[in-house]
Amino acid sequence: MSDRGRRPPTFADACEAVLSNPGDDHGAETTLAPVHARSIPDGWGERRKRLVASRFSADVDRVLELGCGVGALLRELGTEYDVVGVDSRREYLRFPAARGAAVVRGDPTRPPVRPVFDGVCAVEDVASNVPSVDLCVAAYGALRPGGIFVVATPTDPTAVLDSGVETYSGSRYLLERAVDVAADGVATIDYRISDRRTGKTAVTTEKRAVHTTSADGLTAALRTAGFENVLVAGESDVPGIVVGAGVRPVDTGGPADVGTAGPPVLDE
Repeated sequence: MSDRGRRPPTFADACEAVLSNPGDDHGAETTLAPVHARSIPDGWGERRKRLVASRFSADVDRVLELGCGVGALLRELGTEYDVVGVDSRREYLRFPAARGAAVVRGDPTRPPVRPVFDGVCAVEDVASNVPSVDLCVAAYGALRPGGIFVVATPTDPTAVLDSGVETYSGSRYLLERAVDVAADGVATIDYRISDRRTGKTAVTTEKRAVHTTSADGLTAALRTAGFENVLVAGESDVPGIVVGAGVRPVDTGGPADVGTAGPPVLDE
């Protein structure tokens, strides 16, 4: 299911939601999705596209992104590939859907697609939310035999969320976002919103656990899922990230296919 035809929430929507009901369960994946969209560093999508595309073979055409989020990587991949994004977060999907991207709502670990993709990719946003082996099994089930999976997973929580304070503003609202990442990988994120017109302020907090892995852990996850030609390495230009790639074998059944509910068709 998609939200095609509905505009994405705006920064003002996010601020007003917190000011109106500060006691609600606000977070970056729901009410505060526009803040998450703003927090993506400039050039992040282009850098992740290079990371993924450099590992795809020349015959890759149809690509699935698991956990496409607000579509920063999906948009870049779409300039070169026939790409589909899947994500369970409704508020995130409204961003790429509004730009006309092909997206489908579903669990990235159980994507509602058939095994027809030449390439599947997943990067640290989704990889920090679920165990690596679950993503690897999902990717295996979405690939055609001979297809390739590329995944970037964090080895350090600060590769996804770094401690510090940032300020975001619009014509009326000011939002201060403070992130504190503990040693155990649990991040506490405080948001303070101010309405310049009325002087009203509100504060809300969310907590998030960041999944991390290691090169050995990602290698084991890819092999457990059934991939061959597994190669895992760190990236010097992406601190705290390990990148793996594997090929779905042509001559073996491997693990049972997952998510074979039909082609990724968007609900109008």
